[in-house]
Amino acid sequence: MEWRFKQIFRDEWKDILAVYKEFMSSYGQVSEHEEVFSYSIELGVRFGERLSELGNGGFTEIGCGLAIPSLTLAKLNCEDVRSIDIDPKIVSYAERVRDRAGCSTAIECYDIFEQRPRLKKNDMLIAEKPASYKMNPREVEYQVANWCKIERYNCAMVPSFLQTDTRESYTEACNEYERKFRQAGFKVENRQICDRLPFRWLIATKWDS
Repeated sequence: MEWRFKQIFRDEWKDILAVYKEFMSSYGQVSEHEEVFSYSIELGVRFGERLSELGNGGFTEIGCGLAIPSLTLAKLNCEDVRSIDIDPKIVSYAERVRDRAGCSTAIECYDIFEQRPRLKKNDMLIAEKPASYKMNPREVEYQVANWCKIERYNCAMVPSFLQTDTRESYTEACNEYERKFRQAGFKVENRQICDRLPFRWLIATKWDS
């Protein structure tokens, strides 16, 4: 497999992987296999790389975790990129990854459901496996998708793969998001990110953007 993570972060990937492993361990997720963590980062990198090709306005990543898509965008010379998460502990890890990567991406800490970030006309809202203390992941995704449809924001989302999901049910959930976006007048790209994992990205853009 071609590791885009190691190519885009050519001089920093080992440091980023070390911080990521420490971050996951702090939340009780431990693995002896480096590939497990590398694949998680690879998803965000490939997602960010695809978004960098769109030529839209700015990018705002919500529920950013370690902000891998945002930092990938920054490494690929995209301007006006910011990341937001509600958890100050996660934000502190994201800042460490940002500093290791040599990026200047703004990383903010607040609850986007209480204080919605302001987006400009052609900006894109990014949500990679978004989560919340207040609701389950699927509900977060529905709210993000509906927010973008109502406000006419471009949206890029990687839905979470839930414990109750199968590959088939996950794909169908992604297809349902696609149908809803298309019904609202968006163009949609719905594709699997890599062969080894079931995750898909949905990139919904306005016809007039």
